[in-house]
Amino acid sequence: MKRILCALAAYLAVVHSYAAPLDHGDLVTFPTRDGVTQSIFVESSSSNPPWVIALFGGTPGSLHLDATGATTLRGNFVIRSAHHWIEQGDAVALVDTPSDHPNGIDDSFRLSKESFTDTQAVVTALRQRFPNSKIALVSTSAGTMSVGNALDRDRTLADAFVLTSPVTVPHKGSPSLASLDFESVKSENHRVLIVSNADDGCVSSPAFSGKRFAKRSDFDYVEVESSEGAGERGEQCGAHSPHGYLGIERQVLDDINNWLTGQPVAAK
Repeated sequence: MKRILCALAAYLAVVHSYAAPLDHGDLVTFPTRDGVTQSIFVESSSSNPPWVIALFGGTPGSLHLDATGATTLRGNFVIRSAHHWIEQGDAVALVDTPSDHPNGIDDSFRLSKESFTDTQAVVTALRQRFPNSKIALVSTSAGTMSVGNALDRDRTLADAFVLTSPVTVPHKGSPSLASLDFESVKSENHRVLIVSNADDGCVSSPAFSGKRFAKRSDFDYVEVESSEGAGERGEQCGAHSPHGYLGIERQVLDDINNWLTGQPVAAK
């Protein structure tokens, strides 16, 4: 029993180390579409970081940013692990939903031209602030729809696109990344990484579908496995489950960082 409790304590310590989103940066708000503004929260380890990581969280996407950072969706995989990129020497931007959707966005909006315009405005603001840095759009779950939309409409918008637990299977009438056609960009010079969890129980993002999506589109692919027993029952599409890489955050983030910096990653 003592051994089990010690293992549990160590596991919770790892989870806790990735439970604090950014809170020492700058809240930046700028116009995007007519009468609409977009907010991001930016934190950086330096004025000239090698990478700027723009993070797009899952459902509902709204972070309700204020001067202290994200006030909601703090447990989402990419939001709770944002400090990892600061430790790597990069800059991070938490991307909120636009002012005309303060309480969240659905997948249909994420795939819209309006959503793409908002993402363009985010990248423009980040390039103005960090003119010598590369920009990566990093997303998880429903957030992959926003990043996939940007990739589909303009593959030159960012220097890299990362989609973790991608929404590749339609569910209850909602669209998925499968509705987009990336065949026309297969031969172009772009960098895209798909990350799936073999233990992901979410109906919208099974690993077999993520792998098939990556192969069809000629994207790089990494598949990971969760620690035994990780996650909460009944939360198969939640952040605190294999879908949200609970307990293996460091492994997944290291894989993404290695890929961004041109180092080899262990793909299945």
